[in-house]
Amino acid sequence: MIWIDSSFAIEWLLGTERASKVMLTPEPLGILAAQYAEILSYFLRRTEDVTLIIEQLEALSLATPEKRELQFAARIYHQARQRNSKASLADAILAAVATMKGEQVLSFDQDFASLGLVEKNGVWSGH
Repeated sequence: MIWIDSSFAIEWLLGTERASKVMLTPEPLGILAAQYAEILSYFLRRTEDVTLIIEQLEALSLATPEKRELQFAARIYHQARQRNSKASLADAILAAVATMKGEQVLSFDQDFASLGLVEKNGVWSGH
């Protein structure tokens, strides 16, 4: 599974050049509830009809984190905040899920570095 962050998903849905340069593998794409809500919120600020956005998001597997992933997320979020990171709790949860499963995150959000992930061409992964 490759996890999709809202920063990537928004650009992907808008068809930006930066998103089009990311080489997707044939692995399934997943999204967490917080990122799903962030994406819809972004588009609702711009239009009332998000029907097409919802249809496109249906291609992604919607997942719920496990308790142990949430516990790890709280830990890495707390550590990042102690270092004055602006990383969100939603990003920490996504980073924790991907790290614990040994999977990757597609994101243009540089805050993932403060959560222990390493970036290469828009793809973030744990050490």
